Amino acid sequence: MPKTALSYPLLAILALGGCATRDPAPSPGSLPTSLSRPDAEALPHDLTYGAALMTVKVYPHLAAKADANANLFISPVSLSQGLGLAYLGARGATREEIGRVLGWDSSRNVPALIKSYNAQLNDTGDADTALGIANALWLAKGLPVRDEYVAEAHAGFGAAPETVDYAGDPTGAAERINGWVSRETKGRISEIVSPSGFGDDTAAVLTNALYFKAKWQVPFEETETRSFTRGDGTRIPITMMKRIGWFDYRETREGQAIALPYRGDGSFVMEIFLPRDAATLRRWERELKGVDFFAGEQGGNDRFDLSAEQERAVRIVLPRFEARFDESVKAALIAAGMPSAFDHQRADLSGIARGARLAIDDVAHATFLRVDEEGTEAAAATAIKVVVTSARIAPQVPEMVVDRPFLATLRDRKSGAVLFFGRIADPTSISN
Repeated sequence: MPKTALSYPLLAILALGGCATRDPAPSPGSLPTSLSRPDAEALPHDLTYGAALMTVKVYPHLAAKADANANLFISPVSLSQGLGLAYLGARGATREEIGRVLGWDSSRNVPALIKSYNAQLNDTGDADTALGIANALWLAKGLPVRDEYVAEAHAGFGAAPETVDYAGDPTGAAERINGWVSRETKGRISEIVSPSGFGDDTAAVLTNALYFKAKWQVPFEETETRSFTRGDGTRIPITMMKRIGWFDYRETREGQAIALPYRGDGSFVMEIFLPRDAATLRRWERELKGVDFFAGEQGGNDRFDLSAEQERAVRIVLPRFEARFDESVKAALIAAGMPSAFDHQRADLSGIARGARLAIDDVAHATFLRVDEEGTEAAAATAIKVVVTSARIAPQVPEMVVDRPFLATLRDRKSGAVLFFGRIADPTSISN
């Protein structure tokens, strides 16, 4: 019986999948010869493909600069929706660049697609699985915002407009935004903005929050203390969970991969990709730029696609861990291909407000991930700070053995939507 020997930093993907529900330990006679491909039409392709594209464009830039022992976990869906609010108000070259990074077709009705996308993602169909996506517009007092922008953002993204006083009460503005993020992420992310970042040039903050919680199809029952090799080669004791079951599994000369299902109809899985060594992990992260998450349909690299693997009995030993990430992704987005949005001279966000030249000043992104015997809890928040670059706002205007760093994904197999993707290099936070 194969067993996963996961002892180096690994990749984990939280995914929403579309495989049929399977018994946790079927007899060999009932084992299917193969698994069906995800139904790519279950969710709008522009948006699921765009979230995957966000992963391959943003993550490698962050990974290249991260410490070997740093946990790095992003939410492509959260980033895409936050940037989507900016896309609605962008015009000209700025809109084209953001659209290319998002992988969106400019001829499509984005608000309608987002509305359908979020409605389907939020409908998990299982009482034990929670998935919530929320968006909001935090507009500066006196900003001459365009009514059509607010209407589109609300109709498509469900983003309610809120008026805040960044110049006169930056602390109050930060408290309101952070309070909203905390509520939408069930307290897992309590801060995404700081009052020190606000001033009389702050025009708006566009926010997204995402929350996910699900129980394993079959919980892990046993734990033991084992050694985990961190990214720099040092070893640490860690609490490991283990169980035997039937899983989508792959083993090659490069490493091992496994999909761990959550309760429900089989839509949600955590995919673990365990490289054979640290050098392989670094190469995987570099080569992610060329990975197509729809490889089975488009003939690309299918390293991160387990949907067509055959189920087999596997003994999985996985760390119990908690990981957090909180960082600006501005540089990564510029490198990904949208520099003009941040350029105070070239940015065109004229679709947001009249009489004020706007640009994106920063994009903050925070995530939380907890994996234990019962299941997984994950949260993400994105805050896009928009500033005035000319014509100041007029106040008078009305208002597998996973014992080494790994990569992980949370994915929807019905569509290929990648909710979270990143590296776990030090799972010590809750091991005790």
